[in-house]
Amino acid sequence: MPHNPKKCVRSMLKDIGSLNRTAMAAGNAGKFDTAFKNMNQALTLTRMLNKDCLVAKLLNNLGNLYTLSGEWDNALLAYERSMSIVTEHYGIHNILYKTLQKNLVYLLTQDIAAA
Repeated sequence: MPHNPKKCVRSMLKDIGSLNRTAMAAGNAGKFDTAFKNMNQALTLTRMLNKDCLVAKLLNNLGNLYTLSGEWDNALLAYERSMSIVTEHYGIHNILYKTLQKNLVYLLTQDIAAA
């Protein structure tokens, strides 16, 4: 049977979506070991596919997980990496850029409030 690259990509994207959803659900439930493991697996698969926009989205979600777990320095790094990809490849006039701006403002105001 011949190898079908489109089917493989679809399958990987399905796996990435599942890993992302599982990671976010685990993070919302406070199960951060599971959340970070799944999100990092999703990021690894996405980087293999060279899907910059999806990497940026997953890095945003990783930042959200770090924010939930109180790891603000790591959250800031994840958001900044995502923002870098978005601005370099897609500019500033898109929903992901606006979402990242909101997440950064939230993170930074929480950090100030806790100080």
